[in-house]
Amino acid sequence: MLIRTHPFMTVLYTSRQARLGPKGYLELEHEGPASGSVARELYRYVADLDLMVCGPQYWFYYGVDGKPDTRFTLEVALPVQGKIPTALLPYFKQIPAFRCLSSRYEGPWEGIGRHYEQMMQYIKENQLKMSGIYAESFLHIDIDHPDNHITEIQIGLC
Repeated sequence: MLIRTHPFMTVLYTSRQARLGPKGYLELEHEGPASGSVARELYRYVADLDLMVCGPQYWFYYGVDGKPDTRFTLEVALPVQGKIPTALLPYFKQIPAFRCLSSRYEGPWEGIGRHYEQMMQYIKENQLKMSGIYAESFLHIDIDHPDNHITEIQIGLC
């Protein structure tokens, strides 16, 4: 685990309402279990707008508390560079730099909850204060071989 400052970034993003369903799986409101369709949609926009993707996809969780039926906001974001069309500005924003506890998780996402628990324990033991930012960046996704997933978990700190 590492305490660091994540740099600011300009992102193309979309927001969805979500909740943790049975067994901790993410469910998107009106869409069911989370899948790659949201990210695919963003990558299509990037290609259509002739932008450059300059980092992995990020999922930001706002208002999440780990309880199964709590509704929260999920923002799926792609860091981009290029000329952003003025008419599409509502779909872009700059995420400010933020201080975080960062840890790399490798393996199937079903086990990621345990990794969050370890990070929360570290925060408690070191008397760190959380800012309410929770993010995951997906460094490697392999749906056919989930043991190969590599996810960086970032918990915002004050």
